[in-house]
Amino acid sequence: MATITIHGQEFRFHEYRVENGLPSDVIKAVAQDSLGFFWIATDDGLVKYDGLHFHTYKNAFLSQYTKGFLKTHDGRLLAFGDLDLIEIQNRIDTVFFKKLIRGARTLTDTTLWYAKSIYEDKEGLIWLGESQSILAYNGKTFNRYDFGMANRSPVFVRSFSFFEDNEGQLYTISYQGKVYRYDRSTRSFLQLKSSLPASISHVIYNNGVLWIASEEGIYRATFQSGELQQLQRAFPIMNASHLLMAADSSLWISTFGQDVYHVRPDSASAPVEALLFNFNSVNSAYFSEEGDLWIASDKGLVIAQKNQFTVPDLNSEAHFIEDIADDPETKSVYYCYKETLIQLHPLKDGRNWEAKVIYNNKDNYFQSLQFGKRGLWASSAFDILLFKNGAVQKRWDFSQEGNFVHDIFLDSHDNVWLGQARSPTLKVINNDLQIERYKIPLGSQSEINLVREGSRGIYVASSGVDAYLFLKENGSHEFKNISLPVHFKVISDFSISDLAVQNDVLWIASTEGLLRYDHQTIRRIDLGSPLTYVSVSSVEVMDDRNILFSNSFGLIRYNITTGEYWLYNENAGLPSNTITARGIHVDHEKRIWVGTSFGLASSVQSIMGNKPTLKPYCVSAQVNGKRKEYVDGLDAPYGSFINLEFSPITFPENKITMQYRIDSEATWHTFESSELSLSNLSFGKHTLHVRARKNTGLGWSEVTSLAISIGQPYWLSDKFIFGAILIALFIIWVTFSISSYFMKKRRFYLQQLVTERTHDLQRANEELMQRNSELDRFVYSASHDLSAPLKSILGLIMVARMDKSIESHETYLSMMESSVRKLEEFIEEVVSYSRNSRMPVKLEKFSFREFVQNLLLDHQYAPSYNKILFMINDRAATEMVSDVTRLKIILNNLISNAIKFYWTGGDRKPFVCISLEKSEKQYVITIEDNGIGIGNEHLAHIFDMFYRANEDAQGSGLGLYILKESVAKLGGTVQATSVLGEGTVFTISLPVQEVSE
Repeated sequence: MATITIHGQEFRFHEYRVENGLPSDVIKAVAQDSLGFFWIATDDGLVKYDGLHFHTYKNAFLSQYTKGFLKTHDGRLLAFGDLDLIEIQNRIDTVFFKKLIRGARTLTDTTLWYAKSIYEDKEGLIWLGESQSILAYNGKTFNRYDFGMANRSPVFVRSFSFFEDNEGQLYTISYQGKVYRYDRSTRSFLQLKSSLPASISHVIYNNGVLWIASEEGIYRATFQSGELQQLQRAFPIMNASHLLMAADSSLWISTFGQDVYHVRPDSASAPVEALLFNFNSVNSAYFSEEGDLWIASDKGLVIAQKNQFTVPDLNSEAHFIEDIADDPETKSVYYCYKETLIQLHPLKDGRNWEAKVIYNNKDNYFQSLQFGKRGLWASSAFDILLFKNGAVQKRWDFSQEGNFVHDIFLDSHDNVWLGQARSPTLKVINNDLQIERYKIPLGSQSEINLVREGSRGIYVASSGVDAYLFLKENGSHEFKNISLPVHFKVISDFSISDLAVQNDVLWIASTEGLLRYDHQTIRRIDLGSPLTYVSVSSVEVMDDRNILFSNSFGLIRYNITTGEYWLYNENAGLPSNTITARGIHVDHEKRIWVGTSFGLASSVQSIMGNKPTLKPYCVSAQVNGKRKEYVDGLDAPYGSFINLEFSPITFPENKITMQYRIDSEATWHTFESSELSLSNLSFGKHTLHVRARKNTGLGWSEVTSLAISIGQPYWLSDKFIFGAILIALFIIWVTFSISSYFMKKRRFYLQQLVTERTHDLQRANEELMQRNSELDRFVYSASHDLSAPLKSILGLIMVARMDKSIESHETYLSMMESSVRKLEEFIEEVVSYSRNSRMPVKLEKFSFREFVQNLLLDHQYAPSYNKILFMINDRAATEMVSDVTRLKIILNNLISNAIKFYWTGGDRKPFVCISLEKSEKQYVITIEDNGIGIGNEHLAHIFDMFYRANEDAQGSGLGLYILKESVAKLGGTVQATSVLGEGTVFTISLPVQEVSE
């Protein structure tokens, strides 16, 4: 007897049911045709699945109960149901069903009667199993063989099973377990001496062994001289329903219960493994052309896909993995999260790991690991720990020299280098376990982020565009600033989170994307939008041609020679797409370990394959909203709106990138989802080229092409030209007739124009008077707001001189700092006011979502930031075009106010929602919060200079005034609505503009 075991999940599952488009949850079978389209047999009709949509063909069968499929030796796809045998002829945009055998609800000699199984023998005969008889169909006629009531099947889904042995002899097995051999010379069946257990659901013959799925378990038998031999129960898998043989001769066993098993008959340690999914009465299983396992059950259709990454330690899930290291001698792998350090040791089966906690303390904060000759080095909060055989051998305390030690690095001489927050001094624990210190010429407001080693020496990475990289060359005792000028536009605070050295090239993970530094130039790697501009958290060298790096999309393999990249994310088995700053590690076995915000993953399959994605098909075409046939080419009138859908019929279907180009274009254009819209195509013939790429490490597919013919425009027709001449003559006559009338009108218009200009001059004078009044108020309030903090500082200095107590001085300094920050904030607002009034409008394209995310990062250290839920809704179809500087002033004011005046009560969760919508002529930005709100008596004045609606809050009262002036400078409007105690909504309307080339 074999023991059934469950290992760590190696598969990911996706379920399709009625709510996804299937007509019924009861699925009997699934198969693919020669084009790769999936066909599904359900209890409510035959279904075609093109990777995007389910199409039900209820008229394909006489009965809606479809049962199964047969892919013939010559590539045809046959389907059968209770009362039909048909051939499916799929032309993509059209499907034909050819009736092969018609059925009837009463048994006759010329009709099919409730078929339950199908088989094709080596001579091309099609065998169909009925309740107590079988049919042999030669393509034109059939013979029925009746096996009597003793072999009658009492169930609706199973009857006779068929197989051929190594000598090509055909056998059939009844549901009751009786075995019959077919004699082709006499066209008759001979019952064998031996029988099988009853309730036989399915059999499969492979390499001389007959596998039998029955109610009592899985049996195996051999044949000798046409007779059953060595019958035995191989596995205690009860209620087995279907058998599927894989290419590696392993066996997949489905059951009428809730389980599907993977059986490796030759494995001694774990021959039977159960899939970790709750199925419901599995009827059959099928391997797709890509090797995915499709499972037909009474509770929908389930796809099981092999993960490229698995979680070796389920206890790591829901933990933020800080770092990973490995011991090449014991093959152990170490990883850490916050308070815990864990050792993973490989088991004998080579696929699973044993986890052991070697250190745990709630006061720890592990952040970095390195393994060397002395053992395992770890940084925890302010300490450096050296572990040997799972125990702490030595500890160093650096709490007096800065904040947490967030990075350690073991160089080729076994020296341990330390990167410590808020410390300008680089420490190293040398071979004698003594501490040496180096001064790093850091920039202002900067600190040591990490240390790495290259062929030239030791590198230190930091932040800031002028001082981000330093080098201590071999033999030198001094670090020098080797930062090269950054020529691309820096959007956020430039900072380096990781660095990998490949020969003499540095690959840099930065807030501005993946960078390449070769000591002469530094450049950003172009991966296309949006990958190019996303912050990179970690980078690691894989080999001489490939590096690995991570961003918010997941793990990316980048070929430095070809510039191609492959993306691996949660669809490849990662527990999260968010990979930590030291989250990529390649061990000595070339296995890839990935530390994420939700657990640790390791590669179980090589990611070096360049297997292409399946070729995409056009699965739907519409011209001006009407469906059209397109396989032989798509015809459309001039000026039509063409909508096309493409699918490579690969899964997961929502993780595929598609690109297109028309005719001989050199540039590929990416289109979202699977839908491509075309308009304004010129008159004539065009060829549309489309390719696909699956975001689980696959390469680009073969290109598919679609011919599109655009009809002649109407203005080139003879009728249009003749009509145009008549209209032109008519226009000339009308123009001459009414010209005198307009001449009379013109004089009146000029008089009106003079009057309007006079009114405009009066309005300009009134506006000038208003500006002068605002300037007077500005000078008065500015002098007060500037002098008040200075007077406070002078007063505190005098008090501090009189008070000799050292303990009090810290309080005075804090109060002085508060006054200085008020003064600084006011000066920034004055500068913003001045800049808005004098700077010209500068338009540029940008992503609204990324723009707001960067703004929120600037506020993340505000006292109440983490108490508020921030939401971004970008409903614009394209990038926004506006003045980035002024838009930053506008949104910073509103975000800052929303944080200051958030709702502090416990009856609701504070939120701030920032939305963008675009119409043909304007952008509408909405900032909504559920804060304390603004009273009606203040609402009409909040945009006035120096007006404060809440006297308890600090501020100059200039913020919303500058906001309104900035909006006006952009040609827009701003409105505010608010309910006291419920929240506030600011609505900003800006005109849609284009960036001049």
